Amino acid sequence: MHFSWRGQNPDGRRIRRYQLAASVGFLMSASVAISYGIDLLSETPQSEFVIRSISARSVAVKGDGTDAPSVPLYRTQLLDNGGQPSVHAATLVNLPGGDIGAFWFGGSREGGMDVEIWFARYDQQTGKFSPARSVMSRQLLAEQLGRYIKKLGNPAAILDENGRVWLFFVSVSVGGWATSSINFITSDDGGKTWSSARRLVTSPFFNVSTLVRNPPVLLTDGGFALPVYHELAGKFAEILLVAPNGEIRNKTRVTWGRDALQPSLAAISESRGAVFMRYAGDPPMHMQFSSTRDAGRHFSRPRPLELPNADNSVAAAALPEANGFWIVYNSSETGRSALSIAVADRDVSMIVPIHDLESADSGEFSYPAITTDIHGHHHVAWTDNRQSIKHLVFDDNWLTQALDASWVILSP
Repeated sequence: MHFSWRGQNPDGRRIRRYQLAASVGFLMSASVAISYGIDLLSETPQSEFVIRSISARSVAVKGDGTDAPSVPLYRTQLLDNGGQPSVHAATLVNLPGGDIGAFWFGGSREGGMDVEIWFARYDQQTGKFSPARSVMSRQLLAEQLGRYIKKLGNPAAILDENGRVWLFFVSVSVGGWATSSINFITSDDGGKTWSSARRLVTSPFFNVSTLVRNPPVLLTDGGFALPVYHELAGKFAEILLVAPNGEIRNKTRVTWGRDALQPSLAAISESRGAVFMRYAGDPPMHMQFSSTRDAGRHFSRPRPLELPNADNSVAAAALPEANGFWIVYNSSETGRSALSIAVADRDVSMIVPIHDLESADSGEFSYPAITTDIHGHHHVAWTDNRQSIKHLVFDDNWLTQALDASWVILSP
């Protein structure tokens, strides 16, 4: 498929373009330095991205003699928040059997000692989420790891080829988010029960200053390409190549500056992928982008996109037929009161905003997460004013109508 302009709409409207200072001495500095580009295993065998097929698109192409569904699917709901005053940072994952799992952290406030990782299951038959339940607390993690845990943070999940769900999440033992570590637990029964936690070893010294926000991409060797970021002594993005046993076998820097973080990795072929990133630098504030043509071994020099980014998390995934991307992002240039969907072509040379999910003068709608289920339906979850996680599901019929309304042609 490709994108092309139809021209300006009839009424003349135009489409919008849109330290912690280190105080632990030499060893901490060495730990960060190793993260600045030394591969853990330079001779790691090459692996490729897994491109999962989905069911045929539900939308009919105009003029092909078929009838498109009369009512596009577009449905929202608020998830049960488990009775927590504050919830944030959802992630979505396909579960065995076709349901969708949502994870997020919730408690009295972000960074609170009572914050836990919560889980709810979207039932494809009913279109509803189950009540939320906790799957990890700092007390349980401390018991399983045998170490002090101060707080928990961002989750990110993936379903592997053997039907196992992997849940990665952030923890802090001392200091703030800049000294985080990544842990993971697994489930072989779709989230009913979970293994004991393990730490993901990203550094040979203190194993700190690595955070996760967006989910990994499967690799053909059974492992993952996990997008991570650092906030200690600079903000930068990396891709960790994780083996099927949960050990890191390589890491690749995506950015080398001090202002790009929370990468979202999306694959459009076995070798090609793109990374869309939050920007935390000086104005002008724009989303950052990089690409790979060798399944994450190397990345292009980052460049700003037309889409605004006022230091906000973004989520991206491949479009149907894997010939472009869809991106969910905060479209306000000053905050998090507006949340939108945009689409881009394969080379990300053209980006078009197509729909506003939220648009308000104030409030927070942030930290989007996206996935596509086995039926080809697209799911989005985001933070709704830190009080709820909001969920949207839509189909290709709605997507095509949104593209049509934005004066963009999406064709095979």
